[in-house]
Amino acid sequence: MFLWQVLNFLILAGLLGWLIAKQGGPLLAARSKEIADGLASGEKAKAEADARAAQVQARLANLETEVAALRASAKEEREREAERIRRDTESEIARIHFQAGHEIESAGKQARLEVQRAAAKMAVELAEQKVRARMSPEIQAVLLQSFLSGLADSGGIQLGE
Repeated sequence: MFLWQVLNFLILAGLLGWLIAKQGGPLLAARSKEIADGLASGEKAKAEADARAAQVQARLANLETEVAALRASAKEEREREAERIRRDTESEIARIHFQAGHEIESAGKQARLEVQRAAAKMAVELAEQKVRARMSPEIQAVLLQSFLSGLADSGGIQLGE
């Protein structure tokens, strides 16, 4: 019985050995290839990450100079904008001064004309009052007679002669 057990064990071990040799080799080779590919892709990813880290470090090193350049550029832009605003303001002030002077001059002329009109009207009213005060029916008759004779002399009206 021991012999049958040993023989059975040898057959089973041989069969298992043959199966492992036939199927196990390619399986182990494929698994080895997968592991090697995984390691290669890991190395590649590590190299890419190292390259990106180096780029980030370089950008961080240049960050101070970039920030300084941006600040200088912003300062220049602020100064240019302030100068433009200053020029625009001066131009606007000059325009307002010119326009105000023109309006003042125009208002002065208008006021002078109104004063002249009022003075002329008052002079006419005053003259009318003086004439009315001095006018009597006899003076009116004399004035009418001289007016009519002036018309007759000019050939306009013939009086009852």
